[in-house]
Amino acid sequence: MKWRSYIASLALTLVLPGFSFAAESLSIGIFPGTGTAEMLRSDFRPLAQPFADELAKAVGRKSQLTMYRSLRNTNRSMVKGRKDLYFAPPTVAVAAFDKGYSPIARVEDFIQVTLVRRKGANVTTVVLTEKQSVPDVLTRLVLKENKENVKFMNVKTQSDVILAMKRNYAQAGALGGKRAKALLESSDDYEEWYPLPRSPGFTLVASDQLSASDRAKLEEAITTINPKVVQKMQKAFVAKLGNFVADKDAEFKTLHRAMDEAGYLKAK
Repeated sequence: MKWRSYIASLALTLVLPGFSFAAESLSIGIFPGTGTAEMLRSDFRPLAQPFADELAKAVGRKSQLTMYRSLRNTNRSMVKGRKDLYFAPPTVAVAAFDKGYSPIARVEDFIQVTLVRRKGANVTTVVLTEKQSVPDVLTRLVLKENKENVKFMNVKTQSDVILAMKRNYAQAGALGGKRAKALLESSDDYEEWYPLPRSPGFTLVASDQLSASDRAKLEEAITTINPKVVQKMQKAFVAKLGNFVADKDAEFKTLHRAMDEAGYLKAK
């Protein structure tokens, strides 16, 4: 009888929305970017968990946090609709529109990526972080517009970009502001090459399956989040986080064009 009662209660759990396991948690995927992609999950979780908890609390749920190590895995997860929310670089937000997701809010400050080359070098190869990263898509756009005939080499992290240039596998590479500044200040062997357009920063993307009410609550939660929570998570990011603002699609136009011209938005 006890077994039959358990089966009956399980059936109700699966059928009735009010008893749904899924409704009890808010699944959140975070990719901290190519600057800290190698961070151990055990180090990442305590830094990001308070952020995830604040978002989940806004909609009366418990957070279920997953760390991603690459854009590729983040996008694959999104295609399969595995998470309710993703907090990731803005290229994920651009790719999200045809995957059943859309942006809610983004970091207020913009990202400035610097294209660096060996001083005076004739550039034949440019090293970039993984495909669809901000440095990758913006560099491809600018070099195409300037008719530079170069080869591209994609690596996993910004540290790998620097290593490839130091070992002369490539004569130029694109780096986030902090990494670029550190490299240029530490060595006279490098210089800025072409300027790249600024980009929106990390963005919170939500499943279209979430209700309009929950999306509004999430927007309110992230745009008014306790700065101490953000400061704690900042330790897991190279890109500056800071304050959040409600998303404006117009801010993503350049990034959208860059991804489209690179062929990243074409149907596969």
